[in-house]
Amino acid sequence: MYQSKQVTQEIRKAARRRRALLFFTPVFFVFLSAVALYLIEPKYTSSTSLLIQKDQALNPLVMFEMASVEPEENPIQAFDDIIYSRSVIDMLVDSLYMDSVITSNAERQILVERIRNSIETESEVSDTYKIEYTDKDPERARYGAELLSRYFMQNRIETANRRNDETVEFFTNRLNELEGIVEEQRNEASRRRSDRMRESPMEVEALQSRLQRIDSEFETLERQIYREEQNLEILENFRNSDDENRDVQILYRLPSEDIPYGNELNELLSEYDDLKQQYTDSYPRLQTLSRRIIQTTDRIPPAIESTLSRLNAQREELSEQRAEVIEDMERSFIANQRETSQQSDFSIYEELYNEMRVNLEQARMTRDIRSRASEQFSILSEPQIPEEPSTPNYRLVLAAGLFLGLIFGVIISAIAEIMDTTVRDVTDLEFNKPVIAYLTNG
Repeated sequence: MYQSKQVTQEIRKAARRRRALLFFTPVFFVFLSAVALYLIEPKYTSSTSLLIQKDQALNPLVMFEMASVEPEENPIQAFDDIIYSRSVIDMLVDSLYMDSVITSNAERQILVERIRNSIETESEVSDTYKIEYTDKDPERARYGAELLSRYFMQNRIETANRRNDETVEFFTNRLNELEGIVEEQRNEASRRRSDRMRESPMEVEALQSRLQRIDSEFETLERQIYREEQNLEILENFRNSDDENRDVQILYRLPSEDIPYGNELNELLSEYDDLKQQYTDSYPRLQTLSRRIIQTTDRIPPAIESTLSRLNAQREELSEQRAEVIEDMERSFIANQRETSQQSDFSIYEELYNEMRVNLEQARMTRDIRSRASEQFSILSEPQIPEEPSTPNYRLVLAAGLFLGLIFGVIISAIAEIMDTTVRDVTDLEFNKPVIAYLTNG
């Protein structure tokens, strides 16, 4: 506690000894700040605020499926790209007559960079943008801000109108191309339909019905041929057997109502069967019936063979008809496929053509609506002639000079105190010796 008080007292003593430095150093720095303010040429800043209303018109390109999707444009980035573009800076230089003393491209480039650094932009809210222009001349500062806002609005309007005109031109050209393609596809579909009718006049359903009928008749013939072959096989087995081993019973397997001489054979077999139960084989009537049965069975095969020949011929004819129907169905199927494919292509192009017509109408409507695009921009604050310079800031410069003067005053006072070798009391002696006497200040 005692040491803290002693240090504080020492600092106070040193401050009283160096009060001249602590006073005149800030004064000197404030004086330098005032001189600097006098030498620095003042600059004036004028600003304007724009409200860009959102475009409520339909964008026809949104309704059209493009091959690639472009990223969404950043509004503030697009705003800065226009304001800081070289064309805008050159326009500003020419309009403000700042190129009268320029003699080379290097000097013009330096002037362009200086003017670009004099422009400030910011987005105050989502749709409001602010432009600030700084210049030595307050009237020129106001005129520069006005030129920048006017050029930005004009550029956006021209860009939008050019994009709308290009969109309308694109859809118009595409619609003309599609109109020719649709007409060509319509003619091709009509030609394919005529070819199908010429190649296959019958419809597929009629051909299928005819094929089913042929298949049904073919199956019936197959069954008849099979039965006739079975009957013929039974007769051949009976005729090829020996007289001793010949069994009349096998003939009962024949359908008497379906074979030639079937009723006659059936009567002989019935009489033979009745006598067989009463008499032996040597009975004359039985022998006679046996010979008559053999004679009758000999007459049946030629008739069955004739029937088989007729049935086989019918089967061959049905096979040919079936092959022709199948060939007609194949041709009809191929023709239908071609016609369906062509009709599908025609429908696709026709639908695309109709959509393109809608897109063209939307593009024209958008172009007409955006012809009044100046209404999308509202100037919230007109640029004014600044009454006071924006730079330099007098209060800030003087305050900075005073602050620096205080800091340097303290530093210089501390250095002077450290470098001072004056002995003022016992603590300043370098040797630890007893004090004999004090000399008073004369």
